[in-house]
Amino acid sequence: MEKSIIEEIYFNDLRLSERLSSSKEYKKISDEAYGFYERLNDILNDEQKKIFEDFTNSESSACAEGWLFHFKEGIKVGLLLAMECLL
Repeated sequence: MEKSIIEEIYFNDLRLSERLSSSKEYKKISDEAYGFYERLNDILNDEQKKIFEDFTNSESSACAEGWLFHFKEGIKVGLLLAMECLL
């Protein structure tokens, strides 16, 4: 039997990200972006590659922070909605 989300939080056994799968549209866009990355990486000199790599790493970090922020805000809104429904 699968544990409830409350049990998973309590036992620190969360693997929520493993349960999620990307949409077809996300996969398509991600593959396209990687194609551009490869094309640019092939034509840049070493100094340009370093700058480009730093840029892509910074952009990825910014996106991850944004995703985490939106996830947290979504949880808060969901909890507020649940509380309002229960009151």
